[in-house]
Amino acid sequence: MHPSSILRPLLSVLLLGLFSASAHAADAAAPFEIAVVPFRSSAQAQSIATADTKPDEFYVVLTNISNVAQPVFETWNSWGFQTVSFEFTTADGKKFYVLRREEDFTKNFPSAFLIQPGEHQVYPIRLDKEWAGLPKFTENGETPIRCVAIYQVSPTLAATEQKVWTGRIESKVYNLTLRHW
Repeated sequence: MHPSSILRPLLSVLLLGLFSASAHAADAAAPFEIAVVPFRSSAQAQSIATADTKPDEFYVVLTNISNVAQPVFETWNSWGFQTVSFEFTTADGKKFYVLRREEDFTKNFPSAFLIQPGEHQVYPIRLDKEWAGLPKFTENGETPIRCVAIYQVSPTLAATEQKVWTGRIESKVYNLTLRHW
């Protein structure tokens, strides 16, 4: 048996382990955790809603788990507008990536909100016609979904200047009821 036939698979496994470990290390280095607070919660179900107008409001909570204050872009400007998004998975396995629709900004400059260690930034969410990627339903009702909240900030000059963390984190998977009307 030639030594390279043993070394190649061993090297592949070693490299895969290194890249895997570095990916988990990057996730662990994120200064935030993200969670969903549904608008309704009982022993039987937790619910969020979607509607073209006036759906019930629920919340996404971004928590600073680091020991230093962390600036985050405010959502009124283009840098922070689409930082919160969702991945919905229906019972049949169909996935929907849900984010705020693009918007033209008449006034736009990067501004940040400073989250102190152990504190939170709370994002009120109303899944209405201003959101893209929502599942379409033919009638009003309730649908079980798996929901993951995502907080993602791309590297930009403004992020560097404002000292805003860049990267992506995801919440745990929430088993929710999606009310739609």
